[in-house]
Amino acid sequence: MPDISTPHISKDWREDFIIAMRTQDASGEQIGDALATVDAHCAESGESAEEAFGDPTTYATTLVPEPAAGSGFGASFLVGVLMGLLGLLIVPRAVDDWVTRTPFTVTIGDVVALAVVLGLTSVVMALPRRVLPWLAKVKYSVAGLLGVALMAVLVLAMLFLTDVVAEFSWLVALVIGVGLLVASVTSTWRDLSTLIHRL
Repeated sequence: MPDISTPHISKDWREDFIIAMRTQDASGEQIGDALATVDAHCAESGESAEEAFGDPTTYATTLVPEPAAGSGFGASFLVGVLMGLLGLLIVPRAVDDWVTRTPFTVTIGDVVALAVVLGLTSVVMALPRRVLPWLAKVKYSVAGLLGVALMAVLVLAMLFLTDVVAEFSWLVALVIGVGLLVASVTSTWRDLSTLIHRL
């Protein structure tokens, strides 16, 4: 945490503000300057930080400029990760179907699970400056419960919504799965390499 005295800012507001700024890759200098400004205003006006600047997470998003294109993990990185997850789901099932000589099937549960994952990914991609700071503030116990609830929804959907909506060769599924894994590695490695070279 930035080494700056802020006697006129409550501990909770300060900590939430720092977390929100850190999540947006703000530097220690930026955070320190912002806290000094808030503390000075509160000292002069007699207002609390909450009264003067509102929610710390929302206020933090107004201070850090949008990152330049290619400066961090963008949409291509998230899409690459998603492709990797799909590949990891498809390949083992395709291999199992190969061993048992059965066709690869897609059920309603698979479609529902995919829709949930795509929906959550889209929300994070569309509102990263709101979602990521909020996730950073969530307590580990709450985050764990949310993770368990999500996994439960996905597992239950795939276990009970078993009506088949599509059916094709295990070889086709295997080729698709391996292709997704290769594309995932290529995409995420490109983004990682770009970020490393910028550091």
